[in-house]
Amino acid sequence: MGSISKVFTSLAIMQLRDKGLIELNTPVRQYLPWFSTKNSTLSDQITVLHLLNHTSGLPGRLNVHDIDGFDPDHIAKQINRKLLDVQLIADPGESYEYTNMNYDLLELIIEKMTGTTYPTYLKENIFLPLEMNRSGVFEGNELPNTATGHRYIWGELTPFNESLSYATLGSAGLSTNAEDFGKYISFLIRDSQGMDNPVLETDSLKEMHSASAYDNSMGFGYGWDITSRTIEKKGGLPGFAANLIIFPTKSYGFALLSNSKQDVTDQINFNISRILEGDTVRVLSNDDFPKVSRVNMILLVISGLLAIIVLLLWVTTLVQMIRRKHSYSLRRPDLMRILVCWVLNGMLLIAVLAYIYLIIPFQSGVPSLYQLTTAPDTVRGLTLLGCMYTIFSISLGIQPFIHKGRSDKNETVMVLK
Repeated sequence: MGSISKVFTSLAIMQLRDKGLIELNTPVRQYLPWFSTKNSTLSDQITVLHLLNHTSGLPGRLNVHDIDGFDPDHIAKQINRKLLDVQLIADPGESYEYTNMNYDLLELIIEKMTGTTYPTYLKENIFLPLEMNRSGVFEGNELPNTATGHRYIWGELTPFNESLSYATLGSAGLSTNAEDFGKYISFLIRDSQGMDNPVLETDSLKEMHSASAYDNSMGFGYGWDITSRTIEKKGGLPGFAANLIIFPTKSYGFALLSNSKQDVTDQINFNISRILEGDTVRVLSNDDFPKVSRVNMILLVISGLLAIIVLLLWVTTLVQMIRRKHSYSLRRPDLMRILVCWVLNGMLLIAVLAYIYLIIPFQSGVPSLYQLTTAPDTVRGLTLLGCMYTIFSISLGIQPFIHKGRSDKNETVMVLK
């Protein structure tokens, strides 16, 4: 499901609210005493409702993909360390900022207040009552006939397997199939028409589907994206894409699931919606299908140019050494060569590698470049660029200190001056 997992997490929170176990306007710290950010005064004001509506002020780059283990206390300690260095982007309740961390925290609250695991709670209180028998958290060979995810890597569709962290189940880690989504859609439609159901009170579900936060023309409520005609949610993982749209005032909704990650899935989703509404569809073309992006092409071109420069720097020298046409010796470095070829060149190398391996992962919210699974082409392109620039920089640092002179045809002399 990817991020469609969030609407099941919010459904669980509303169940607990109706049972009196959770109050939406209560600070998160009351349920998770360790919860704090860099500015504890502000983070103490973050409520459960702020997490549900992505108005907590936590920055969008936050996620828990690097959190390991299954024990809630162990997970809590790791998240706590991560949050202590986090500065809120706005006061709680003032700004909409979508981040997986909000729902990963809700997962912990569910486990804390029920005394059971997140997957077990959803299975017993949502999936089994709705007869969604192939929905939940599955690992290994537990569920047969399961789709394998795919990614486009350098323009080729390639199988892609990703191991999800337990800590991110609440925001992105649930699985389902088309039949189960159909049962869930039926539940939402019945409830929107005021019919009784075993999962959630009608008024509570209507509350979930009422926009309580806005970003431009889109409304947001309890994990859902809300328009004037629909409630919807889309999700994606590196190898999967999913779309879910409900028309509350009508008798239908639909889901579109794909075991590949590509933007064309969203375009098909919009066309299905247009067909159902009697609108004109948008004709899809080759431009809608994945291709190597301009950024990744630029990375390849730059890496190629660096490779050519390195070859030009060394091939001629090596050929002449083999043919013994010249003698080569090492120059004694003067101050200018040291400053330009070693100091300045070294600083540029450090800056390039720091940007690739530190700044880009930080901006993307992952602990390392190789955990940026949403952009495999970019990771490979940056890795290639980093390697080629390192070789280029080393070559620049060595070449000026090599002195070429005449040589006896029968002998090549290497002298250290």
